[in-house]
Amino acid sequence: MIGLARQIWRGLLPERLRTIAQPLANRVLEAHVRRQAGLPHQADHLDGPIRVVGYLSGSHGIAASARLAIRAFQSLGIEVEAIDVAEARLAWNGRDKATLKPGPWIFHLNAPELLAAMAYLGPERVQGPRYGYWAWELPRAPAAWLKDAALIDEVWAPSTYTAQAFEGARAGVRVVPHPLFMEDYLGTVPAPREPGFLAVSLFDFRSSMARKNPEGSIAAFRLAFGSDPSARLIIKTQNGTHAPEALAKLRALAGDNIEIIDAVWPYERIKALIASADVLVSLHRAEGFGLTLAEAMALGTAVVATEGSGNQDFMDQTCARLVSAGQVPVEDPQGIYQGQTWADPDVTAAAAALRSLRDDPDLGPRLAIEARRRVASQLSPEAWFRTLPEALQQAARHRA
Repeated sequence: MIGLARQIWRGLLPERLRTIAQPLANRVLEAHVRRQAGLPHQADHLDGPIRVVGYLSGSHGIAASARLAIRAFQSLGIEVEAIDVAEARLAWNGRDKATLKPGPWIFHLNAPELLAAMAYLGPERVQGPRYGYWAWELPRAPAAWLKDAALIDEVWAPSTYTAQAFEGARAGVRVVPHPLFMEDYLGTVPAPREPGFLAVSLFDFRSSMARKNPEGSIAAFRLAFGSDPSARLIIKTQNGTHAPEALAKLRALAGDNIEIIDAVWPYERIKALIASADVLVSLHRAEGFGLTLAEAMALGTAVVATEGSGNQDFMDQTCARLVSAGQVPVEDPQGIYQGQTWADPDVTAAAAALRSLRDDPDLGPRLAIEARRRVASQLSPEAWFRTLPEALQQAARHRA
């Protein structure tokens, strides 16, 4: 149906008429794709491979999660087909394909992007069980997301916190954490650094500076060490051009022993920076999972982080220093998040945690031992595989 409509749209309508009709056509297309995607899609036999669909060439978290899932299947010897839908748009000029054999589909796309991917692939071709890996950082997911969960069979959330946000979704909800590969971290060579105590904090401006809360990390560091030159804080950011006012505000807080670096670095250089630090600080207001925190743990770097939200699934006081937090209304000048509430971490408690790590040189290494054990046991590909639905595990073993 969509293929025929595309041929008519592209072949019979002049370009000028297509431009005028585009808004109405998109609404018609959206309704049509929803209807088609909502039709029964189960199959008696799953002859096709496991397919992981996502923005595989992207640099954001949802793209990284897709690549991690693909790699996890491959590391377990399970055949998997990767489908990049980076070009997918909810438009009539999508991709026409021959009939696909039914098999499990894993969409590493949030609800708004799922419909575009369905239009791009052709919903009638997406036969077999469908799973959607969705990331959300606030306590309640949008109502439209909960409604569009009807297009899949199960929502996968990276943490218990995020799973709770999907309560009321028109599909089952399952916690499926990100898989990590310890071999990626154990051989990391720390970056050269000056003597003294080094704290680092990292975030992407596209993820909202207000949510990542580097101001909180700066306030805690200043309370702990003042302008002591033997203690340094490096805040590594990227994509500051997307929020120049926020970047300028952050730079105004720097000086003395606090440095702001806004640049896109290769992943290996990022790991080397984290590995060189005495502590990674994340006084975030909400995390869907907290991948950077898990990576710091795998690298053997102590972590001081806000208690609650996604990172609490794999962190406690035996492997990190968690900072208690109250709740405050969401305020995000970038407009990425609005409504609801998020965490307000205790800066005084965070400062005390930082001081304890400097005053007791053995504390960080002790935390690192348990942190690495925790990542290896809870976030390994094998542990990740065990969180998947039993039917998918059976299908995967069949493809091994």
